[in-house]
Amino acid sequence: MKRYAAVLILLLLAGASGAYIYVSTKVNLDIFTSGLDVSPQSFSVSVAKGQHYVRQITVKNTGKEKEVYFEEVVEGPNGDAVDVTFHTLDGERISSTKKLSIPAGTEENPSEVRVNVHIDVEDDAPDGEYTIYIHARS
Repeated sequence: MKRYAAVLILLLLAGASGAYIYVSTKVNLDIFTSGLDVSPQSFSVSVAKGQHYVRQITVKNTGKEKEVYFEEVVEGPNGDAVDVTFHTLDGERISSTKKLSIPAGTEENPSEVRVNVHIDVEDDAPDGEYTIYIHARS
């Protein structure tokens, strides 16, 4: 009986050491020409704690009509202390459910749409440098 138990334990250990778990991920990548350009490409600003700042950017389109919204990533001492929102010139907020329509344009005659970037800094935001990355999504 002991002999069978020893063989059984060896078989279980051999089976366990031979078991591998594989994880795979498939990525479908679609590369396309966006035709979108934003100006200014970058800007710097100093904003005091508890203040609101608005900067206008221009989105140019040299391709087909697009519907986009914007997302941001805030890096710095406390990215949660800086709130960034995007609005049309009429004051409507641009979001994933309320996208901005950008008309079609050409290289010779690009369409231009202006967007207001609102930056709100909380009263208790830590001092320091912050970087905001803005991404247009469709």
